[in-house]
Amino acid sequence: MATSPQKIVIVGAGPAGLLFAHYLLHRRSQQYQVEIYDRRPDPRQVAVSERRSFPISLQERGLQGLRGIPDLEAAIAQQSLPCQGTVVHNKQRSREIRRQNTVLAIDRNTLVLVLLEELSRRYAAPQVQLRFNHACETLDAAAQTVCFKTPDSQESAVHYDRLIGADGAGSQVRDLLAAHHGLQSAQALVPDAYKSIFLARTNPDQGIDLANNRIHTANLNQDVRIVLAPQPGDRLHGAFVFNAEKNPFADLTTPTAVQAYFAEHLPTFGALLSDAEAQALLERPVARLTTITCDRFHEGDRILLVGDAAHAVSPSIGQGCNSALEDIVILNQLLDRYDDDWAQVLPQFSQQRVPDAHALRDLSDYAFPRTPLLVLEFFLRLTLGRKLHQWFPQQFQPFVFDLVLDTNLSYAEVLRRSSGWINKVKRSMTVESPLT
Repeated sequence: MATSPQKIVIVGAGPAGLLFAHYLLHRRSQQYQVEIYDRRPDPRQVAVSERRSFPISLQERGLQGLRGIPDLEAAIAQQSLPCQGTVVHNKQRSREIRRQNTVLAIDRNTLVLVLLEELSRRYAAPQVQLRFNHACETLDAAAQTVCFKTPDSQESAVHYDRLIGADGAGSQVRDLLAAHHGLQSAQALVPDAYKSIFLARTNPDQGIDLANNRIHTANLNQDVRIVLAPQPGDRLHGAFVFNAEKNPFADLTTPTAVQAYFAEHLPTFGALLSDAEAQALLERPVARLTTITCDRFHEGDRILLVGDAAHAVSPSIGQGCNSALEDIVILNQLLDRYDDDWAQVLPQFSQQRVPDAHALRDLSDYAFPRTPLLVLEFFLRLTLGRKLHQWFPQQFQPFVFDLVLDTNLSYAEVLRRSSGWINKVKRSMTVESPLT
């Protein structure tokens, strides 16, 4: 007798939730029925100017997740730009940091759209159903139901066989588990704040043509930096990052003042800043990010947290999305190992992934230094350290950034190998991280 498919309810239509839907249906499409709920509108029906967006660099960990689904990496590569390293700009000159492996620079919303469109193209109802404008409200674990509310206050209770909380750092699923099921979680604001920024990549009048296969960044001081990723159409998209207590825009009241600030402190990027973008920077809200730590990622054999809902971290080393996609790779491996026995998969996922998540927190908070002397040492370790590792691989191991970005070593192992550097940066911080 044929058995009914398991109903997997995924809360959150971000990269992690959508990729997990791909994996479940690809591995056993007749065994699973997937329903995805998201509190936001369908991004396919939202004007480009209103879409939530920030740049992502998909590194080896994230790309491995895409490669598990046939042709998915190729579909995403068509909407992204390959980058082979980073250029650090300052007033006098620029310094290039090459990467061993290519990363894909892509707008976050574009990544979601490709994952969503590919999912809809490959599968139809009832195998997969998408419900937008549905905010998760309550959870009854005993009855295996989760309640959603729409903007017109309509409520619906949805039964699940398995519930996946992929609803980001502000996860309602996680908060409900913490409130009613003993999940221990902690939240903290990242000390940095940021504003999104959009620049041209070229300025022919001033002879500026920044490479379209590099990430571009500059560190003004320990409190201000800018990170920009190339996007199709000769654009750069990124973040202007600053200490939340020292907002440089607080004293800038006109577009002319913004342009003067860039011309003085960040001249290369100032030459790419349009009048319209200078005005937009004044009006664009300041964004803050939240870090999340949890003592486990599952509840019983029915409920699971993934991605930022389980382990949101500082974006300083670009591992938020990459670690979320890596979650899905590990889940798929565990489903293989235990023949889709979720009662074994879920606790094993927590056992394997929680130490990595806690290690990633330290790596994200302390891999990149803020003091001038340690910044200099950082670049020496990147350049000289690479040469020494190339010449004497047994005596000199790769630096922390190379281990994170160019290998699939677990974050816990990267932290173990890099504990000397991480502890040095941690001691240099004049203000202790709220997560230590």
